[in-house]
Amino acid sequence: MLKAFPSTLRSVAAKRVALQSSRFNTRSLLKSCPKAMSTLSIRSFHQSSVILNQSPEAALNEVVKAESKISEAIPNELDQVYQDYLHTSGFEVVSAPGTASVELVKKDADTGNILHVYFDIDEVTDIPTEDLAALESGDLEEEANQLDQLLCNVKILVENPSSNSGLFLNLFLQNTESSFMIDFVNVQEDVKSFINAIKEENEFIDKFKYQGPKFAELDESLQTEFENYLVSKGIDNELADFIVAFSDYKEEGEYRTWLNAVSKFLN
Repeated sequence: MLKAFPSTLRSVAAKRVALQSSRFNTRSLLKSCPKAMSTLSIRSFHQSSVILNQSPEAALNEVVKAESKISEAIPNELDQVYQDYLHTSGFEVVSAPGTASVELVKKDADTGNILHVYFDIDEVTDIPTEDLAALESGDLEEEANQLDQLLCNVKILVENPSSNSGLFLNLFLQNTESSFMIDFVNVQEDVKSFINAIKEENEFIDKFKYQGPKFAELDESLQTEFENYLVSKGIDNELADFIVAFSDYKEEGEYRTWLNAVSKFLN
């Protein structure tokens, strides 16, 4: 059972400890069917005492700086094993500072196709407080039910530049298991326009367009061969594990930058 984390420490490190522990404790209990979940944590305002002759800006900045100091005391580096993974897998990370979206790109040596992997660090690292409470309670059945819902979307695009077409796959990443589940697959007839829409609008799905059949409803042999195809292209558990680790790393870095920006504004 996990210990309660200090209420003053919002750091992703706390979430990371909870998540890593949960992977070990509940791996055999998690189910394979994805569930949709939307969780919003809202904290209500409350009034507290203010130090005499201290402005609201100064009071807030004092707490922000204290939080920043706590965060900076915790090392935030991408583990060497994941740096090695980038080198051996051939994936290149494309991500701008201040953004939550990340793209991994590599060229398939066998076909000349270009593989694009898209994910959102906020979605990957989001562990709602309700799930942490379930972990701390020690109720394994409740723990499994909660963790089974921790799914995020990872999108795969196999681009064929010569034909201007692409195979698009929407996957669920179960971050407690570092594994993928296929949601649906479709063909993009104009892949250049599709990629431009992703870059300019961050749009992957046209709600008026048929997205393909639900993967779970396909014949089992067809499901198996799609899964084998993805694994052959490097879309496997190692990639899933990298996505979780890199998301933790980048989200913590963005959080620290955010703290500094807030403090700079309040000065």
